[in-house]
Amino acid sequence: MTVSIATIEDVIRDEIRSAQADRPTPKAGWEPQVDSLVMISIALRIEEEFNVKLPEAAMPPGGFDDEDTCVAVFTQRVVELLEEQRTEEQPEGEHVS
Repeated sequence: MTVSIATIEDVIRDEIRSAQADRPTPKAGWEPQVDSLVMISIALRIEEEFNVKLPEAAMPPGGFDDEDTCVAVFTQRVVELLEEQRTEEQPEGEHVS
């Protein structure tokens, strides 16, 4: 599966906005911008959209202080997982150049 980085980032940002909009109350100033509940929503969306399984280690305890860091970390992990899938799907004896 070939997916652009921009597409991955768009999906993550869309899920962040969606999950934050579903929150019942405004967040306190000391809470992370992307907390654990939002990270779970992102992980589920990524798994559904890109058919990959994110390990718990991809989600740091406490969340992310800002959206850009969250997007960068999740995007990198999705790219790695998609590359692993592509390598595993390659027929034996065929090498990637």
